[in-house]
Amino acid sequence: MTTDLKPFGYPVDSIWDAELLEVPEHARRLLEEYSSIAPTELMVHINKVVTHIPAQYPYPCLGHYRFLDIQTVRSPAYSEILTRLTQGETLLDLGCCIGQELRQLTFSDAPSSSLYGADICAEFFNIGYNLFRDRDTFSATFLQADLFEPTSALTMLAGKIDMIWTASVIHLWDWEKQQAALPVMFRILDTAPAPLLAGRFMGFSEPGDYIFESKGKEESFYRHNDISFRKLFTEASQGYEGWELEVEAPTWEET
Repeated sequence: MTTDLKPFGYPVDSIWDAELLEVPEHARRLLEEYSSIAPTELMVHINKVVTHIPAQYPYPCLGHYRFLDIQTVRSPAYSEILTRLTQGETLLDLGCCIGQELRQLTFSDAPSSSLYGADICAEFFNIGYNLFRDRDTFSATFLQADLFEPTSALTMLAGKIDMIWTASVIHLWDWEKQQAALPVMFRILDTAPAPLLAGRFMGFSEPGDYIFESKGKEESFYRHNDISFRKLFTEASQGYEGWELEVEAPTWEET
């Protein structure tokens, strides 16, 4: 099955298809209390910073300002992640975008020196520093890396990472790339005493290949339901023992 996603309201000609009318609660607290931005300056500050997001990355999650929708706090794994970070373990946010989840963890008392962020777009890191105004105080390590490049900077993380958080990444690829991506994550966590892989992605009740078109270019990616993702995970985890999978599939309104 292949479906065109334009009718679903995805941005086509520009990644900014809607005006930001309201800052979500967790992002507002983060920017006001962590970044010390006055409430009256918040909208102007956000809009000024996000105009620098590179146009060559027209992801719908950017066009809908989803990077302001902090996801870790709603994850069932959030409490465990925080506890383990405060006990000295490390976490990689794979596909970290501007690093909003890493700031949330730091705001919740995780040591930023235990945090790593990786993204294919290095420009995102500077945008994050500008948005959160923490260039001189935030100690997380950021790496520009292509997950599918065997010699990428991710190779240096082997043996250093206990947990991986990855959100709004898997759904950007077709089945074959998803199947290739998961073992990379397993390898990074392979020597961790109690490895944890957590995250979120967009799925559809009818799994299959869907088409996203932007600037005349079509991209195919696979959207899962819980059954198809279990199948993918089972196939991709062959050779990596001990993994147990828990899946929740809330509706869009519940996220």
